[in-house]
Amino acid sequence: MKIILVRHGEAENSTPTISDSQRELTDKGRSDIHKIGKFIKNSSLSVKQVYYSPYTRTKHTAEILSEELKYNGEMVASDDLAAGRGCTDIISCLVNFSNSDTVLLVGHNPDITYFAAKLLGNSSVAENLVFQPGSTIAINVAREKFDHGQIIWAISPDNLGTES
Repeated sequence: MKIILVRHGEAENSTPTISDSQRELTDKGRSDIHKIGKFIKNSSLSVKQVYYSPYTRTKHTAEILSEELKYNGEMVASDDLAAGRGCTDIISCLVNFSNSDTVLLVGHNPDITYFAAKLLGNSSVAENLVFQPGSTIAINVAREKFDHGQIIWAISPDNLGTES
């Protein structure tokens, strides 16, 4: 199974009138996610399902990615990807897919970092993974174990230069 993990794009700060779950993407956040979407589209991966946290910024990230990928399937808001959820919760989004499937998950840090480390089978990897807003990693992992996966690619928007 191939799992694409994406941290939501850069978001506005919380204010007394805007709760954490309602924060919108900034212009930079939207631009960065368009770049990431183009990168994913040009990779060899074909997304079968998109899941995102029920927060506004992750929903908008998933929408932009789906647009760039020309993904026409259902996008699913999952409480299992909400901020602060654990690896076991995130895995529950994936158990019904086969090893040949590619699933895209949009979530929050540090949850995405911890889940990537779990998929790679090494919690010390989390110390070396940097998931700035909009960053993504694709991991090939056996669905039966969700462990000892291999990195296909990992990239942040800053590594992609300016949007064309």
